[in-house]
Amino acid sequence: MSTLHSLLLVILPFYTESLIFPRQDEGPLIAVLDFKATRMDIFDPSEGGNATVIEAINLKGGRGGGSTGIDFNYRGKMIFWTDLYTRDVYSLKADGGDQEQKVILEGGLGSPEGLAYDWIHNNLYVSDWELHKVFVINPATGARKTLLIDVHHVRDIEVDPRTGWLYWISGWEDTALLMKSTLDGQNQVVISSDIERPISLSLDYDEQKLYWTETYTVNLIKSISVNGEDLTIVHRPGRHYEFSPKGITVSRDYFYWIQALTFRVLGREKNNSREITRYRNLEKYGRWDIQKNIFMGILAIDPRKQAESPSLCGDNNGGCSHFCLPSLIQSIPPYNCACPDGMNLMDDNTTCSDEIQI
Repeated sequence: MSTLHSLLLVILPFYTESLIFPRQDEGPLIAVLDFKATRMDIFDPSEGGNATVIEAINLKGGRGGGSTGIDFNYRGKMIFWTDLYTRDVYSLKADGGDQEQKVILEGGLGSPEGLAYDWIHNNLYVSDWELHKVFVINPATGARKTLLIDVHHVRDIEVDPRTGWLYWISGWEDTALLMKSTLDGQNQVVISSDIERPISLSLDYDEQKLYWTETYTVNLIKSISVNGEDLTIVHRPGRHYEFSPKGITVSRDYFYWIQALTFRVLGREKNNSREITRYRNLEKYGRWDIQKNIFMGILAIDPRKQAESPSLCGDNNGGCSHFCLPSLIQSIPPYNCACPDGMNLMDDNTTCSDEIQI
């Protein structure tokens, strides 16, 4: 590759035509990240097993692939994703027009696998498997705060800003845990230790349940209430090609997941049904019938997931100069002001400064 060509790849912005979100009165769309192709495929699950890809968007990121974590901002019409190759976090406006994809967090990450957006307080949470940390960032400014440390191999995260809770899965076998804390990183609680090889986590906002996948050799999808009750095995693969579930997302009456052994996208009703739908039209095969896809992240873009709710920080960001992070709802106030890494909270408990107080 010529030097000039290399410079153009670096300098020129990355534009693409973005998708259009479903309306409030419509059902969800499912977005799937192709790790190898660095592409997002979107389909309508209501079309059943014959659903076609209605939009395929090439994503900014590593040339060798790497797109993994994904979430959305319905009101702001944004898609967020992480890339393991570049170790960055990106955004894309979703309005159907030509849009520039942007880097909203660059550098300082190791293996950003989990992503969760607080649509009420406009905070984006990122879990880092390699650094054993959870960060919170402002997607508009890129300001970052290290929220949790020493979270052993944290795999995935979810948030519910209506109730003020952050959920995560971490560890492996003897160290594996499903936990929660308030969105300021305080009040940590173990939800379940009956977990072995967790990979992906999804919150059912309607029923207040958490669903997660456990990979080979466990090969299960489980659910539990957010309070740690009613632990249930909701899916146990019955055939060899269904082994090793990976990414998962829940929407309304269904859950959808990626089967990592053959990288198929599957769906099933949450309750009282064993019928599995395979979305075959997402799969692409090359020479000698070798599959080209390596699906990793999956997301239900569902308006009902991000219902309008009052902000615990009020209409002025709680008076905080930077981060306003919700805490226990019964606390007074029900939030804490926090500062980006490298800044300090002043005595007024609202203002961040580079100065060191004595």
